[in-house]
Amino acid sequence: MQMKKILMLLVVVFMCGAVAEAQNIYIPKYKKKKEVRDYDLENMERKWTITFGGGFDMALGMQNRIHYKDYNETVKYDGRPEFSGGGAFVGYGYKLGQHVVTGVESGFLFVDKMCMWPTVGTLKVFYGPVTRQHRTRWFNYAHLGPQLYFGKSYKTIGAVASAGVGMRLLMAKTTKVDFQVGYRCTLRRPEFDMMGKYELDAKNINYQQYIHGIYVGLNFVLF
Repeated sequence: MQMKKILMLLVVVFMCGAVAEAQNIYIPKYKKKKEVRDYDLENMERKWTITFGGGFDMALGMQNRIHYKDYNETVKYDGRPEFSGGGAFVGYGYKLGQHVVTGVESGFLFVDKMCMWPTVGTLKVFYGPVTRQHRTRWFNYAHLGPQLYFGKSYKTIGAVASAGVGMRLLMAKTTKVDFQVGYRCTLRRPEFDMMGKYELDAKNINYQQYIHGIYVGLNFVLF
């Protein structure tokens, strides 16, 4: 009888040990493999694109340059823009290939209490393949063109130039968003009358102001 109790006790101890050992065994769970998809960031069948958007200019400084033709002398000094501004535009682009897009943009720009109408030629150079497993693509851009000023304080025609870096995000098959940041410089030519104050003719004075700053923009691209 005593022997049966001992055997039963050994059997129970053995079973408990087996259960404890089984609980320590790790059974990995099956993970579903993530589906890999390729995205076409450019529809090369459509060569033309439509762009619209806007941005913000943070003015950093202003340089003044006054050239006196009668004396063949130039005076240069720094100024300070009163505040920053922004603007909006619309444009068209043409795909020269998978990596280069050129075009034209026009709109309005409001910086330093001045309303301007720039019309610029645009160039974007993209990096990496068009078809990829990510929705994003990096690019560099450059803008250059004339700029019209409204009001009597400045001559009508000036200029604007900008360059920077951006990232394109594919939103849908024919819709993309460009985030871009860069440097922008605007040229304006103040009008002033020196007659009656100094023995100088205003026609013989070339007065130029260069406002430079950082531009941050958000553009929507169709097709």
